[in-house]
Amino acid sequence: MQVPSLALALCATLTLSVAPDRYERLADTYVEAIEALNEDHAHKPGKTTEAQLAKQVPGKANKAFEKLLGSESADGLPEALERCAKAALDLDLVRDFDAAREALLELDPDRAAQLGVALSRERFLLIGEGGLELPYLEHFAEILGDVLGAYDDVFGFDEYSKVPGKKLRVRVHLVDAITKPPHFAPQHAYHSEVDFPVIDTERLDSPTDKGQFLFYGLCHELGHVIAMWGDRSNQADHHAWAHYTGVTIVEHLAESRKKPKWLSHCRDKQWRSLSKERKQLEDTAPSTQDNDGVLKLLIELHDSVGPDAIGSAINRLDEQDERLRINAVRYYEFPALEEALLSELKGKQAKRKLKALFADATK
Repeated sequence: MQVPSLALALCATLTLSVAPDRYERLADTYVEAIEALNEDHAHKPGKTTEAQLAKQVPGKANKAFEKLLGSESADGLPEALERCAKAALDLDLVRDFDAAREALLELDPDRAAQLGVALSRERFLLIGEGGLELPYLEHFAEILGDVLGAYDDVFGFDEYSKVPGKKLRVRVHLVDAITKPPHFAPQHAYHSEVDFPVIDTERLDSPTDKGQFLFYGLCHELGHVIAMWGDRSNQADHHAWAHYTGVTIVEHLAESRKKPKWLSHCRDKQWRSLSKERKQLEDTAPSTQDNDGVLKLLIELHDSVGPDAIGSAINRLDEQDERLRINAVRYYEFPALEEALLSELKGKQAKRKLKALFADATK
């Protein structure tokens, strides 16, 4: 009678040791399928949207994910579900993310909480962390949607991600105190992402009590998403480009006839506006040698050729796809911008003025 007991004990031990490997293999099938789709798209994006890309997940990968969701609790399952949840966000598969998170809530609540929540919109994906809930993400989605709409109205940029067709990501996380401003996080392989700290779970107040300009910060970081300048060791715009686009969008929204309700809590225009920068730089000469000079150059371009021409020039450069890329992020140079602007302008006089402006700025 002892032998069967030993056999059963051995069998149970083997089951426990094999299960984690099985869960890992199922997660591998799902995660690697998403990575392969993203990798292929990053090299040959064409006109494929992320929504179209998400429909190409192989049936084998979907079945592996379904098996994980239907598995009983065992060692290795929470880790496998977490990997799948994170991979799902790389392809805007919020339904899969929610399903994995829901399963984790029963198995490992702390791990599920660390994943946060996600909200998808046509142009972007929001990830809320640190205890944020979906109602706040819906509020933030309204703000971001209006800001992107303002960028459309003013500049008309075509791409808001370093990989065409991929949605912009904004990782919104709740903190006790803001110690770092919003920033563009260029390290992600398949999309552009902005890291955004908040201290209120109900609304976005800007500036904060400590004078932190979150509304302007969002507008500013989107400027970095659109264009980086120079190369890894040479910041050709001296950080002026994102400031220029940021104050331009803040002013545009603040002066719009039909102001969104959320804007009543954002008073950034009093300190951050294109008009203020224009006045402060009245006696500054356009130059590519320092921050003020580049900012004055951009304002001169704004006032002479118009922001829509600047947007069209950036779009033209993107179409040519001859930019330096670092981790897929596009980098630009002012001579290329000048050439693209000249292609946009009509009339010899307008082109002569533009050439003279760049000639003076690059002395």
